[in-house]
Amino acid sequence: MTDVATEPDWRQFSDYREWRSADGCLVRIDVLADRPGPEHCGFEDARVIITGIPFGARYTDSTNAASYVRDPGNVFDDAATAAALDLDAQLPEGAEDTGLRERGTELWVDPDDNSAIYLVGQNTVERWPLDPQPAGCT
Repeated sequence: MTDVATEPDWRQFSDYREWRSADGCLVRIDVLADRPGPEHCGFEDARVIITGIPFGARYTDSTNAASYVRDPGNVFDDAATAAALDLDAQLPEGAEDTGLRERGTELWVDPDDNSAIYLVGQNTVERWPLDPQPAGCT
């Protein structure tokens, strides 16, 4: 997860957030990508985290990737995904810390339920839902 020498060049094309492993190493962009929605489509108020399937695996395209969305303003116009977002969530029993960090935020998962990821801050827990058909724009 920490060898970024051969990772794809995606990081240079967007405003990706840098996630780090517990030992401080940069996480590969094809293991976890965290970016705002595309500005040219008016989606910049949303945020998307893309992970490999299973979690921690590298991904190459949408067939082996999962997209989790924070879209409180429903800019993606997906009512079901917007309704599933919980900005004041509780960690489910059995949730596990992935060891991944981004500026004081921890990423947690429930190994028995891949329908969401949990971002845990100092005083917050957010539940970001899986988006089965991530919004795209051209």
